[in-house]
Amino acid sequence: MSLAFRVEEVAEIDSTNDSCRQRALAGEPAGLVIRADLQTKGRGRRGRDWVSPPGNLYTSILLRPMRPAAEIATLGFVAVVALGDAIAPLLPAAVTLRHKWPNDLLLDGGKVSGILLETQGAEPGVAGFVVLGMGVNIVSHPPGTPYPVTDLRAAGAGPITARALLDRLLAAFAPLYEVWEARGFSAIEPLWRRRAAGLGEPIEVRLQDNALRGVFRDLDRDGALRLALADGSERRISAGDVYFPATSSGRGRS
Repeated sequence: MSLAFRVEEVAEIDSTNDSCRQRALAGEPAGLVIRADLQTKGRGRRGRDWVSPPGNLYTSILLRPMRPAAEIATLGFVAVVALGDAIAPLLPAAVTLRHKWPNDLLLDGGKVSGILLETQGAEPGVAGFVVLGMGVNIVSHPPGTPYPVTDLRAAGAGPITARALLDRLLAAFAPLYEVWEARGFSAIEPLWRRRAAGLGEPIEVRLQDNALRGVFRDLDRDGALRLALADGSERRISAGDVYFPATSSGRGRS
């Protein structure tokens, strides 16, 4: 059955993910989409704050997928592929769009979006759900980040409102989500690979308490990163931040 979206828009909210989660716990069906002009407590991956000034896209989607719990993390790949498809036609032809593992979107090496998956398994009286949060820099991006960032306007995209971009995103996401629900990550992986950044190249992966350097050998069947280390061994990584070697200007890319 096709996923039907119901978009609710608010001027200001603490967090679209938190609001979506509260609605899910109350029994809201899949397909709820909350978009805010401004977030006061936006969150990114690994507990980071997500700066949320007006003009950018802040949205969360409530999903109740019919896939095993072990596969839920691969929904991030579905989301970034959909976002890339939605944004690509807006960009000048010279701009390079890439997927950075696991689910960041890069424009000429600068991060333009963030994706946060928050899940809850089924419990007595509460059905399992996934909240898919997404932020996209449309007209501005934060300064002072440890990696390059950008926004659509800075990348040369034509003017677009947050709601118009959301409509494009949902139109791209819906068919990909249906494919993922029916066939799993294996059906989405080739679409992610076509724009993959760093695959087969040297990278650094920063974990919670250390960093590893090696070659991005491949993806595992569940979307984990397979890192080939200098000693010939291989490390399987399910969560971490990927950084690329410094460019000729001496500035690293993330």
